[in-house]
Amino acid sequence: MQAASHNRAPALPKLLLYLFAVMLGGALLAVPLFHLGKAGHAWLSASSLRESGLVIWLLGEIEKARFTRYFNRAVLVCAIVLIWPFLRWVRLDRSLLPVWKPFGTGLRQWALGFALASGLLLMLGLIFFQLGAYQLRPDTRWWRLGEAVTAALGAGIVEEFFFRGLLLSLLLRTMSGRSALLAGTFVFALVHFLKPPEGWQIEDAAVTWSSGFLVLGQIAASFGDTQFLLAEFATLFAVGWVLAHVRMQTGALWAGIGLHGGWVFGLKYFSGITHYHSSWLPWIGHNLKIGLAPLLTVLLTGWIASHLLRTR
Repeated sequence: MQAASHNRAPALPKLLLYLFAVMLGGALLAVPLFHLGKAGHAWLSASSLRESGLVIWLLGEIEKARFTRYFNRAVLVCAIVLIWPFLRWVRLDRSLLPVWKPFGTGLRQWALGFALASGLLLMLGLIFFQLGAYQLRPDTRWWRLGEAVTAALGAGIVEEFFFRGLLLSLLLRTMSGRSALLAGTFVFALVHFLKPPEGWQIEDAAVTWSSGFLVLGQIAASFGDTQFLLAEFATLFAVGWVLAHVRMQTGALWAGIGLHGGWVFGLKYFSGITHYHSSWLPWIGHNLKIGLAPLLTVLLTGWIASHLLRTR
């Protein structure tokens, strides 16, 4: 763990300003992106390429896309465009990144984290199913693992590299270990919370130049929902806390990548074979990351992982 250095400007205010710029840029870009998508749909529909397989798939995706999806993509574009200026602003250097060696130890930590996180989360899902909170989908495909595995690997590697590799190291440069862990965890939960409410939409005909800011208003309103905060934000905070803790405990990203990937795998796989049947909030939500029961499971997973990593 790097020691805090007080001769550098704190990274946290710069990070929060970066997030503000990304969300503001997303709100501004979402409407032009929406109209570009609709114009592209009209052009492809009238072109000679409309019978090709790729274009048929693309037309179907555009038809299904609602405004909130364009908002999410606009935010992603802004995050990518602004990340390089942000990294130059905070003066990133390679010494901030954790080591990857030895590989043998790292792979064992990854496997431990993945098995523990996915196993306990799927066990929780089985309990929910037995209680009647979830039911099997009519077309359940037990061995359809591709989407869950891809999402687990992508989220585990990319997010851990950014949040626990880059962000936490930046915070440790100017903050104590405990303060950096708390600040990094809050930012992690906040970023995952900055999305339109589930099921809320703007009809295509109602989209105006200010629709992106309407989405921002809905996101801000979510922080006023106490039950939702307890059910989802607290779980996201617990996930971030556990991942940051094992990163600081091991000095590497392997265990966090495994835990993160295991949780994503369990969430995606369970959601693919079941559907939410009845409201059990605040204990059980419409997926395995919402509710006080998943929160307690995450904390239990973190405690076991920390103990096993320490003894090894």
